Amino acid sequence: MYILLSSGCFECCIKCLGGIPYASLIATILLYAGVALFCGCGHEALSGTVNILIIISLIDLHLSQRLSTMNYVIFSCIYVLLTV
Repeated sequence: MYILLSSGCFECCIKCLGGIPYASLIATILLYAGVALFCGCGHEALSGTVNILIIISLIDLHLSQRLSTMNYVIFSCIYVLLTV
């Protein structure tokens, strides 16, 4: 009994740490890091895509308003030419 107590905690910890599969531990950490990176990049790409679509829709709205104004002017000119 005295021999077990004199070995101390250090040897017990060394034995316990020797049983850890370090390759699997490193692979698991890399796996979670890769998933986090994938999710972060996906979120950034999605927000960038939404911003691009908002800009395109605003440009289309602006152009459609200008085109409707141009159509109004053209039809007004045609009406004036036909009624004269």
